Amino acid sequence: MNTLIKNIKQFRPQIRMRDLNFVKKYRLHRFKKSAVVLGSILVFLILNFLFSYISLRMDLSKGQAHTLSDSTKELVQKLENPVTITLYASDNIPARLQPLQREVIDILREYERTGNTVVQISAFNSEEDQETLQTLQQAGIIGIPVREQQQNEVSITEIYFGIIVQYQEKQEVIGQALDVENLEYNVTSAIYRLTNPELPKIAVIGSEEGLIPQQDELSVFKQVAASLFDVQNVAAPIETEETEEEVPITIDPASKTLLVFDSPQREFSDQELVAIDKYTAQGNAVVFTNGVTIDDSTLETASGEAKLHALLGKRGIAVQPNFILSSRAEMVNLGGQGFSLLIPYPMWLKTDAFNNEVNLFSGVGSLTFPWASSLQTKETKGFETRQLVETSDESWEQRSSFSPNPQQIPQPQQEDIETFVLAAESFAENGAKMMVIGSSRFIHNQYLSRESQNLEFILNVLSDYASDGALSGIGRRALSIYTLPSLPKSVQEVYKYTNILLFPSILGIYGAYRLFKRNRDQ
Repeated sequence: MNTLIKNIKQFRPQIRMRDLNFVKKYRLHRFKKSAVVLGSILVFLILNFLFSYISLRMDLSKGQAHTLSDSTKELVQKLENPVTITLYASDNIPARLQPLQREVIDILREYERTGNTVVQISAFNSEEDQETLQTLQQAGIIGIPVREQQQNEVSITEIYFGIIVQYQEKQEVIGQALDVENLEYNVTSAIYRLTNPELPKIAVIGSEEGLIPQQDELSVFKQVAASLFDVQNVAAPIETEETEEEVPITIDPASKTLLVFDSPQREFSDQELVAIDKYTAQGNAVVFTNGVTIDDSTLETASGEAKLHALLGKRGIAVQPNFILSSRAEMVNLGGQGFSLLIPYPMWLKTDAFNNEVNLFSGVGSLTFPWASSLQTKETKGFETRQLVETSDESWEQRSSFSPNPQQIPQPQQEDIETFVLAAESFAENGAKMMVIGSSRFIHNQYLSRESQNLEFILNVLSDYASDGALSGIGRRALSIYTLPSLPKSVQEVYKYTNILLFPSILGIYGAYRLFKRNRDQ
């Protein structure tokens, strides 16, 4: 044993502790102790300042959930002038929301490190700083009520947590910035809108423009979208007695997106279909259509727009001749003569079954599809498709015979319950995109629900489609959660009793072994 220890000592590195004495090695004893301490602090601060501009974070999450997308980086780096991003946060943020606050600040700091952005954090007391409070309220940042429970008391605290993005003389406002998952998309789209001098043009075909706003079935959408887009209806050809030639319909090629509305009151002319086909060969489009049309007042049904559906089918999306029903639906009033009866109407279905890999659902909690038809995606040469929105798993269809009357809708059989696709996207090889929504009334005035975010969804889609891809690829900043697979009852019992008995058994076996070994040594 002594020989072994002696041999180990011979191979021990010859390092003496005095060699690690930096004071003697670098002759720091020439300086006073206070000077050495101050110099060390100064070096530490300088290094900390320099490294603050270098991102040393390593993002190992699936889909790079904690890293700015390439689209955001490219947009920010091409800015001619800096953008100022100011986060206004009241100083009474509850403790449970403070981790979200730190994550929001981290995201904004990523913008600052990317370049051409200045991030400011403004913390204020909403009760004392009335000037800041008034500025926020005028900008559109309002208080967020937060429920707090302490022991046996429940209180409501109003907090302010919003962002103002400024570029030269213009600004965009994000009223509440607690939606961390969609914060990057919201901030980047605000920067995009601010840095483009002209509003993108949006063309509309299939929806007649009324003489007064009250007669326009898209007046609410146009009013909301007016600050973001230049929405123009495609003019129909004017027939005169002086000319026998048909004037072809043209869709302005400068339009960034075309909105196509399949109306039950009219059919598309051959000229309109040719114009739609020609535009969508190169440009982006959103099509609102039904496989079966229905009259609002009489509830009479008819076949859908076959020629339009054939055009969509060439791009890999087939519109089904059906109506989809769901137990999760909007409420309708069937009362009259002094009483009110609210019941869910299965043909005005609601859903929140979204494709979470798509960034188009920022700020969207649920969508309403009045009188919806399902879609099917299929492999088509030259096109790729993906499904965007599905119904809940409590849905069924009417295909051969239709009963839209809420008092005459038959109950489905259990084998008929399934999910259906309500919205899908098609991508051409040249980059042209088309979205099909299986409800022609999706954003009509009278069908907009207070509880759903149909308008928010369409505005997100237009922001993406009209940006020439500048906002594409910005995903939701969320981590994927992998749920356990569904297991048979017998397998669950095996796992249960294995977890209960395995570790006690191991400890018991180990104890028995130790006891056996002790008795044997004695």
